[in-house]
Amino acid sequence: MTPEPVTNSEVFLWALYELGGADDFVDVEDAFVKAFEVAPLRLSWRTRADVPDLKKCSKALRDAEGREPRLLIKKGAEMRRLTVGGQQWIEENFDRLADALGGDRVVRAPRTRVPSRLVSQALQSTVFTAWSDRRTITDEKWRVAEMLRCSPDSSRGVFRDRLETLRSAAYSTGRLDSLEFLDALAKERADWF
Repeated sequence: MTPEPVTNSEVFLWALYELGGADDFVDVEDAFVKAFEVAPLRLSWRTRADVPDLKKCSKALRDAEGREPRLLIKKGAEMRRLTVGGQQWIEENFDRLADALGGDRVVRAPRTRVPSRLVSQALQSTVFTAWSDRRTITDEKWRVAEMLRCSPDSSRGVFRDRLETLRSAAYSTGRLDSLEFLDALAKERADWF
């Protein structure tokens, strides 16, 4: 059976993963450079194979952002990281991508311990404590906003991105208890996200 061909958006996702995008936000320009290193013939200028083509790299990013389920979390215009779904997609496609894109490479370790710190801070919140003790989710939006480090009047998009960032951190650090809590929060207070 012939393996499924790798798309440019998958090259971008792989590059983001190799740069630690499962554990922290990565600048898209760094991911573009890494993607070009991994697949230079696909992402170069037509007339100059040694120069990355920004249009091709940007298109790969847009295509990755347009995938469902959502695989990327945005932080401003420049920073991206993998969602839980993105991390699971990498796990499911790891062998295929490693074979096609250079499986002999060593995936870099995370640069910082940001994910475990984010999860630890969330687990110290009164919102998590109440859920842990009684399996209840607060109806006080300000408490959730405090845990997510945003304003209670922030947009649904901000709430959703902050929640996805925490979910991603919980998944990458193996904290399934906090992931279960965050999923329950999203389900019970869906109108906030």
